[in-house]
Amino acid sequence: MFIHLDLDCFFASCERFRNPSLIGKRVVVGGRGDPFIFDPKPAQAKKLVTLNSGAFVPSLFHADHDAGNYFKDGNTIRGIVTTASYEARAYGVKTGMSIHQALKLCPDLILIPPDHLLYHTLSHQLMEYLATVVPVMEQYSIDEMFGDLRGWVEEEDTESFIKNLQQQITKEFKLPVSIGASSSKWIAKLATSAAKPYGTRVVHQHQIESFVNPIPIDDFPGVGKAFSAKMNRYGIKTIGDAWKSDILFHSWGHAGKELYARLTGTDNESIHPSRSRKGIGMSRSMDHPVKERSELFRRIHVMVRHWSHTIMKLGVNPTTYSFSLGYERWESSKKQYTVYRLFNESFLQNFAIEKFKELDLYPHLPVCFIAMSATKFIHHDPKTFNILEYENDSKMRSLTDAVTKMREKYGLDIMRGGGEL
Repeated sequence: MFIHLDLDCFFASCERFRNPSLIGKRVVVGGRGDPFIFDPKPAQAKKLVTLNSGAFVPSLFHADHDAGNYFKDGNTIRGIVTTASYEARAYGVKTGMSIHQALKLCPDLILIPPDHLLYHTLSHQLMEYLATVVPVMEQYSIDEMFGDLRGWVEEEDTESFIKNLQQQITKEFKLPVSIGASSSKWIAKLATSAAKPYGTRVVHQHQIESFVNPIPIDDFPGVGKAFSAKMNRYGIKTIGDAWKSDILFHSWGHAGKELYARLTGTDNESIHPSRSRKGIGMSRSMDHPVKERSELFRRIHVMVRHWSHTIMKLGVNPTTYSFSLGYERWESSKKQYTVYRLFNESFLQNFAIEKFKELDLYPHLPVCFIAMSATKFIHHDPKTFNILEYENDSKMRSLTDAVTKMREKYGLDIMRGGGEL
């Protein structure tokens, strides 16, 4: 059997772990996308953590916030809800909602700025513990894990095993968790959803069809907007409807066949103990759109410095870079480039600024969104580096290595480029 663990209201639970007086109260952990990164004053309290990943969890963040002012921008309340306790959810507060709207629904919410270092650390400690009691574990996100019990726990003992595991996690970490189990990892994930909050659910193979039959197709993990729209056109509203449409799914090629196998619990997909990271991205939305291009490119310089530091710390060499700008009137501009260069910060700064200038198709419009990402690492797609640039890139790489070590020791703002001034 496969098991799936989902830490209930994880960020809020972590805050309760640190401050038990929050237990039973209407708590929201919110975020603002780190607008503080562009502050011209150097900041010491920045951290880079690469232990985990997941929704709303950046690898680079400020470690300390002024809780009283974090959500305030003058007289305006900023930010979105990243986690709401069940007590807050009872008022209609939910993930992705603006803090402003959440306060309208529940004026006495306890608002807490994010402490991602705490969340990363507790998640990592939990994974280390789970590795001692389950032979094969997969970190799916910062608050979700898969485990493989085959050959370790007999199927008839699965229910007692996961209930005991749930109790042990609560005892050791003070973190509420829901656990689902089934012969398919994706059905196990659905079982966890059915078990929430703080429950357990085992779905045996002969029970899968009746269990998934009424579940809306959009609730199945991995069903994106495109597939959802396609299925809706054929009247497929539930997973039960999908089970009856095998010929249709098989006509959609490999992706359709793969999805059908997952929906029916016949995918035989295994647990992946470690996942190779496929990309490193960074983006920022601006509370106040930026009109002056000198300020826009100063901010791009700042973001590239942080982005470069993350790439260096993860020890990868990207070959494909994507850049995008979002404008105030919903216009956007984006493009992708492939270059085979030995990675270094000097190259990335020059390359990014050049490409963002080309991307700025609407120079009269204020910019409200900047994004950049790096993919196709050289160890995934081996190619020869640009030989004409290799000697200089090697020198710049050595310099970048030295700067990375300095920033690790003294803070990310200890050395900044002239373009940020």
